[in-house]
Amino acid sequence: MSASPAVAARPSLNAKRVTTVSVTILFVAWIVNYVDRLAITTALPSLAKEFGLDHTQQGLILTVFFAMYALFQLPGGFLADRIGAKRTMIAAMVAWSLFTGLTGLVSSFGMLLIVRALFGVTEGLYPGASMKAVAERTQPHNRMTANGIVTSANTLGAALAPLIAAPVITAVGWRHTFLAVAGAGFLMAVVIWWALPAPLPEPTVAEGDGERVLTTSATTDVSTAQLLRSGALWRFTLLFGGFDLVVWGLLSWVPSYLQTERGVSVTASGALASIPNFCATLSMIAGGVLFDRYFYGRHRLLIIPSCAVGGVLLLFMAYATSTTTFITYQSFAMLVLFLSFMPIFGLPLRMLPRNVVGRASALINMGGQLAGAVAPFIMGLLADHVSFAAAFAFLIFGVVVAIAAVLWAPQRPEELRTDFTHA
Repeated sequence: MSASPAVAARPSLNAKRVTTVSVTILFVAWIVNYVDRLAITTALPSLAKEFGLDHTQQGLILTVFFAMYALFQLPGGFLADRIGAKRTMIAAMVAWSLFTGLTGLVSSFGMLLIVRALFGVTEGLYPGASMKAVAERTQPHNRMTANGIVTSANTLGAALAPLIAAPVITAVGWRHTFLAVAGAGFLMAVVIWWALPAPLPEPTVAEGDGERVLTTSATTDVSTAQLLRSGALWRFTLLFGGFDLVVWGLLSWVPSYLQTERGVSVTASGALASIPNFCATLSMIAGGVLFDRYFYGRHRLLIIPSCAVGGVLLLFMAYATSTTTFITYQSFAMLVLFLSFMPIFGLPLRMLPRNVVGRASALINMGGQLAGAVAPFIMGLLADHVSFAAAFAFLIFGVVVAIAAVLWAPQRPEELRTDFTHA
């Protein structure tokens, strides 16, 4: 990918500085992404009151976003591989910010569904491009540490979203809240265009541990169809799907649950809902470091225990008898579970070349977002017809899927190389 003229005209930076500046910019961009995306979970009770929605309809608002978000993961990765990560990120950010603002202008439930679907389309173009941008600006030996820092903004954004949205909703209402957060997205698009450094030269062999990255020459003619025939990548997709079923179920329903079932105020629910996500932020960074230093090629040893322990804690959370114990169990569950996040992406992102990493990471991420489309709707149904305890207990299914998938997916670099090159 060639750098844009604005970037190409500047003096080249050394590799360490390129990585540091890039990670910082992309970290902030992901925080904006998640605040835009998750403001609606805090606003759901207000939306429900204005439009007369039950839990199932509220779940549908979240599901329509995730369905379109999932479907456009692969097109986003394809665009990043074809026209460049930077251009794709900027286009996606401008477009999703527009639909964030339009969310505050809707006048009916039907219009809200359409706007949130289009919001999902535009946000879906971003993740694959972002992961490709990180891969282009890091060395393989520290790639997952850098990705762990960047994507820890997901959980930090999830923690900040209710803290930001709740007081603003209380002060000016949910409509003006969406108009306000849209502005941050437009501003961040300008920052990426102006300040994101050009990519580093691509190495053939990683420094330090002797692993070999699939060379560009060996994969120049790799098509999207060939990528889709890689059984190993689909297993990682299933693995992330199980993991994200848990994550999106919690992010989608905890703020609303605290307000409607526990009688917590909007502002207090935002503060409480942020605590588990701060725990997940620390854990995600730790997971990336642990993978790079100790678990490369043996990620099952990290993923299986974290999912098993996290599943037990989720079960305790589902049947907690007080708000305090509910948040405590959720916080420990997120702290343990998010050690698995970066190892799920670790092997593919360290081994695959840049000319396919956008599509490959988008394919894996698609599994998580499809799970995100399923979880809010099913949990809404269970909350309406059984109980919220049953809705949260449903998340154990995701843990079981993740453990089964990691036992099926390859964990050695040579296994992935063989599968990919013969797909």
